[in-house]
Amino acid sequence: MPILSPADGVVLFAGTVVDRPVLSIDHGNGLVSSFEPVTTALRTGDNVAAGDTVGTVEGPAHCPVACVHWGVRFNGDYVNPLAYVSDRRPSVLLPLRR
Repeated sequence: MPILSPADGVVLFAGTVVDRPVLSIDHGNGLVSSFEPVTTALRTGDNVAAGDTVGTVEGPAHCPVACVHWGVRFNGDYVNPLAYVSDRRPSVLLPLRR
């Protein structure tokens, strides 16, 4: 499953933390987004644009199905990432079309 950059930025970290691949992107103005477990060919200092494919989710590893953990830090403190999602309406599951 591809992971897209939520905004323009610069790769802050791309590597392994403990046993999981992690990608962190500095978006400027104190905002950093992090994703794991995400493998990437990007390196620290690479520029990314909003919507660029920045990696792929590995899995399933620690979850029963492939999953990604997304975190946002503002000035070094973790904050609720949902504050940065523009469409905050409740999700609705629809039947699969065949």
